[in-house]
Amino acid sequence: MNLRQIEAFRAVMIAGTVTGAASRLRISQPAVSRLISQLERTTKLVLFVRSKQRVHPTPEALAFYHEVERAFVGIDRLERAAANIRNLVTGNLRIVSLPALGLGFLPHVIKRYRDMYPKVTVSLQTRSSSTVMDWITALQFDLGLASNTIEKPSIKASLFAASEAVCILPPNHGLAAKSVITPKDLAGEHFVSLSMEDQARFQIDHVFAEARVERQLSLETPYAATACAMVMEGLGVSVISPFPAEDFRGQGLLIKRFRPAIHFRTMLLQPAERPASLVAEKFISLMEQCRDELLERHNTALRELEPCGRAVSLIAV
Repeated sequence: MNLRQIEAFRAVMIAGTVTGAASRLRISQPAVSRLISQLERTTKLVLFVRSKQRVHPTPEALAFYHEVERAFVGIDRLERAAANIRNLVTGNLRIVSLPALGLGFLPHVIKRYRDMYPKVTVSLQTRSSSTVMDWITALQFDLGLASNTIEKPSIKASLFAASEAVCILPPNHGLAAKSVITPKDLAGEHFVSLSMEDQARFQIDHVFAEARVERQLSLETPYAATACAMVMEGLGVSVISPFPAEDFRGQGLLIKRFRPAIHFRTMLLQPAERPASLVAEKFISLMEQCRDELLERHNTALRELEPCGRAVSLIAV
């Protein structure tokens, strides 16, 4: 007994004729008759009584058809499940990210993703880059965003974004008219620092040390988004990644080019031992689209600050 024989039997039961069954299955009438004969020999049952125009199911055929329909209900369910997975009607996506992108950028991406695929379950966690790497290695998450350069065989890593740090100032700050901020401009300023656990902190401190510029370092936070909020409150100034800065531009935060350049690298991490799901692939594609849109807005705003409209690109991807 094979599936094709069962399909032919079911088609004859539904259509009532061999001709109708052949049409449903898109095969010839002799092929249908041959499949039915094979099924009768295999089951040792007489399934149909033939007449010139129709075939009449026997009681045994009716009992057998009942069991066939139960099986086909399961197959139909499997086909619908496959279609749902293929069309992203259902699914799960687990994301873990460093806070710089996890507190503003990724929620925006998730909102657009959910508008497109409302039944996909999305989980987002924000952790340090080292924790992101550990959780991706442990196969606990599908996607990760981290600042570290990854060299582990258990992780597939690719560059998601490379950016230059920006200086953020509160509205109406005395440096508002400047298009480029240097360490000397910030001498004596109250400065909102990132925590010592953030590798960007060391880059920023090194630049100010090299310039022999002292700041008032009485404010610290592990989150660049919190640094933006503190700057907006007039508590000080800061130097951060452009991703969280752009989330606050509409609220009046001043975003300036900072020189010398401090480079940020954000890596996209995936488990190397497990291929990406369709759910994850669609999210990555949308995430890249949102990144490019932020890039365009960011560079357009900075060009407007440059003398003579000179083009400046602060994010390379």
